[in-house]
Amino acid sequence: MAVSAPMGFAADNDAVKKLQEENAALRKRLAALEGSTAPAASTTTTTTTTAAAPTSAATPRAATMQGDEGVQTLSAFEVKTEKDYGYLKTNSVTATRIGVEIQRTPLAIEVKSAEFLADTNTNTITDILRYTSSGSGDNAFRMARPANGATPQGNFTLRGFQVNTLLRNGVTRYGSWNVDNAERVEIVKGPAALFFGSGSPGGVINYVTKQPSFSKIPTTVTYNTGTDHKTKVVLDTNQAFGKRAAMRIVGGWENSGGDRRFEFDKNNNLTASLAFNPFDSGKLKVTFEAEFVDNKFNENRQDWYFPSGWFQAYANPSQALINAAGVGVSGAADPVAAYRARIFNNGGDATWGNDLRTASGDLTQATYTKIIKGAYYTNRSGARIHDKAFNYTERGAYTKNDIALTSATVESAPFDWLDARYVITKDNSRFDSIEGVQSPYADGRLFNHQISASSGYYRKLTDQQFDLVFKKDMLGIKNKILVGGFFRNQIQQYNANANAGTAFPYYASIPGASNPAGNPGGTYNNPNPLAASLYIGGTFAPNVQISNNVPVNQVIKDRFGVIKTVQQVFTQWDPGFETQPDISPLAVINRAVLDGYKTQDQAGYLNYQGQMLDDRLTVIGGVRREMHRDSGQYATTNFPYFAPPPYAFTDQVAYPPSVYGYSPSYAGDRDGNFSRIAGTSWMGGLSYAIKKDINIYTSVSKIYNRNGATNAGGFSVLDVPDWYTAAKANLGATPFVYNGKTINSVTDLFSALHDVGADVLIKPETGQNVELGVKTALWDNQLVGTFSLFHMYRVNRRVDDPTRVANEPLNGVNNYQYFGQPGTVNSSGFNFTGGRLLRWRTVGQKDVIEGADAEVTWTPRRNFQTVINGAWMWTAETVNAPTVNKPGSAAYNAASAVSKIASDIYYGARLENVPEFRLNSFSKYTFTEGLVRGLSVAVGTRYSSKMVLSRSVAWNPLTNGFQSGNYLVFDSSISYPWEVGGYKLTTSFNVQNITDKTYFEGGTAASPGRQVFLSNTLKF
Repeated sequence: MAVSAPMGFAADNDAVKKLQEENAALRKRLAALEGSTAPAASTTTTTTTTAAAPTSAATPRAATMQGDEGVQTLSAFEVKTEKDYGYLKTNSVTATRIGVEIQRTPLAIEVKSAEFLADTNTNTITDILRYTSSGSGDNAFRMARPANGATPQGNFTLRGFQVNTLLRNGVTRYGSWNVDNAERVEIVKGPAALFFGSGSPGGVINYVTKQPSFSKIPTTVTYNTGTDHKTKVVLDTNQAFGKRAAMRIVGGWENSGGDRRFEFDKNNNLTASLAFNPFDSGKLKVTFEAEFVDNKFNENRQDWYFPSGWFQAYANPSQALINAAGVGVSGAADPVAAYRARIFNNGGDATWGNDLRTASGDLTQATYTKIIKGAYYTNRSGARIHDKAFNYTERGAYTKNDIALTSATVESAPFDWLDARYVITKDNSRFDSIEGVQSPYADGRLFNHQISASSGYYRKLTDQQFDLVFKKDMLGIKNKILVGGFFRNQIQQYNANANAGTAFPYYASIPGASNPAGNPGGTYNNPNPLAASLYIGGTFAPNVQISNNVPVNQVIKDRFGVIKTVQQVFTQWDPGFETQPDISPLAVINRAVLDGYKTQDQAGYLNYQGQMLDDRLTVIGGVRREMHRDSGQYATTNFPYFAPPPYAFTDQVAYPPSVYGYSPSYAGDRDGNFSRIAGTSWMGGLSYAIKKDINIYTSVSKIYNRNGATNAGGFSVLDVPDWYTAAKANLGATPFVYNGKTINSVTDLFSALHDVGADVLIKPETGQNVELGVKTALWDNQLVGTFSLFHMYRVNRRVDDPTRVANEPLNGVNNYQYFGQPGTVNSSGFNFTGGRLLRWRTVGQKDVIEGADAEVTWTPRRNFQTVINGAWMWTAETVNAPTVNKPGSAAYNAASAVSKIASDIYYGARLENVPEFRLNSFSKYTFTEGLVRGLSVAVGTRYSSKMVLSRSVAWNPLTNGFQSGNYLVFDSSISYPWEVGGYKLTTSFNVQNITDKTYFEGGTAASPGRQVFLSNTLKF
């Protein structure tokens, strides 16, 4: 084993070692003294940090925060340090893939310890961002579909940009986060693609799991109960089998509700890991891990943002609104009825908002100016009521994650100059959802409760990573060179949306399905309906078993006594009078058609780390080259009967598309399904100790993020011949003229598309961060912190160009000139009339974030610790948007008033979900004397300035449009250790949002109100 020197300038290793031993002895004496006055003594443990397979012992919950002893470096990948204590973690593996002191790393890094996660009641990513300096949350995050390499999941941000790099032990996490087995969460702010691949410049969130310890640590069982029917149990047990083997098992069970009606959270998880140290030298370590997660939940996704003026306008529309709607309304036989019909349906609030701006002459007026928790509707007595428990996520909707993960890690230090690590991870994840968000009609009584979709994502992944660290001291410089590689093979299947049609939604079990009034158009197969066994041919449910399914007289009537159709049960739900319907019977999860893709990702990276000038100067630099390859479309249209191979489009005789259900032009898209995309990321940085325990640093990093393999026109080259054939068949002798060019052949059409740039491949996205900062570890780590100034940008994000799509001659009504009016029968057999043949996209958008963020962990004495962090992001803007006219440009000056206002908002307002100011603190004090000795009290505060929800005129943040954020929230935690019958217990009382404030951390869903939790932890 090698012994690493602590922070300082001493070069004499013997002196350092002696000082180290004396320091450890002093800490032991101090711990013994504190233990003599506390009712429950702290258990001294050693915390280990490892990138892919951490070897840290769990930090037990005790009366005082736990200290760590000794400094040992087992390999380049795991560091044990006496400096870690309670909320303080001084090492990180996420930033550089090597366990390294945060003090020496020229990047901004936050680490949330297991104790901090417990004291702040952290359960989700949004919870983590609550106490992150430059983060913002998204309360609709959990119900969102999984992220991929290009599309983030949800809208939460780090340093102003969305995050799509969510990791578990350094490996991409596809589905549910399992915080129950987290030893720590590491957050790297700014681009970190050098080690983790293409992603957003916002940063990386990596949770490091608890791993086996070769020393004895207690088993803990924690039972948590509280607000909203919270019920949760977590077991954490470790068993050391001598010095050569250790096993750890962490399991959790939860069956909880929520603060909204029909919310629930059911979670079963188990993580088992086994570690081996075959040799006394400790130069080889092998760790096996398996994790299983079954998590199903329903969570509210929005709140009441619907303006009261919309409902008032429906009840009594003004003449000004009627006139603003145009002659189609004002010239109708009954203008009032016509206007009410215009704004009645879902989305009518937006139509009313446009009419209001026209009628008032104020084209900048926002439609949505406030959001209220819950909903308003009319009760049985006809009174307008406010229901604060209203859940916009429909009853029966859910998100479900099933994860089965196994991994093996081999770490070795065969020579003094070489450390090596190999990690293989197999992740079998399944995501299923039934989706629906209800919204009101303008009458103030009815809601649309119809299911919107069901979807599923199924992924099997094999991820292999290797790292080699070469070490050599030369010319007074401690050199480390990290050479690594990454290989990933995955197959992903996607069952897409099941849209409404003859087979979906499934109304056969809904009351009214076997009644002509509820399911019109059917007939009974028995003259006596009450004795009939089958109702046949209904509009909504063609065949219904009456005797065993829905009795003929089982119907639902509205408040006026009228029988509702099975469809109206959902599309016209009356919450003030009727039972809330359950949408789950309408959906099917496993379906015949599954889209599928097999992809490969490969990367190689090289990183240099050098320490020189008596360890005062640390230099880091590196580069990564990665490649992504698609190998075709692996669609299964009715497994196991029909599953066309990826090259089926090349033999359409053997695999007829009409039988196998695939699109030859899409499946054979050479630029998409058979693409190869490559890119490069790099970084460099310096950290210099201007005096002991004060470092200044600077870094610059650039990330690469693929935009997907597509051309600017979004078309497949296999479709173009069919366009030409269909156009010529319809035009006959009439010339085929496209954008001023006469088209006489398929080649001419390709040439014309090329002339307008439709075949140009979309460039990849890039992002860059330049940073300057100061780090401290003053007074023997009593004050550890980072202050940084940063400038970040994101450029070439792929966006749709709606104006160009609308103006494209081959799209929509514009293409009638080529393919004929709707209903035209084309002799070629192709029908492109009214279709969108070109989906124009563009790159070139540039968003910029500038600001400062800081984090400090202050430990003035061992029984008090506080974490304070915050940020000031004074710039969060778009400086260029190809699809939006820039104020002052010729296009802007020539645009309409409405277009100018849209441009003014887009360029003049801050980026969405980016607060200008954030300030958080969390402090914990443990009493060591008197009657309350051992009692720990913690208090937290969270502040955020306003955040833009949308840069649109409807939410206009430049006038009075509603913005989220703008909150100050308080949390608290109290814990006390006690003993009964020889068993040690700790009881904790946690209150979130003490003042029960209604606030919005991001999006249109309110954050939870006051939550109170009681937990008891048994330790043995």
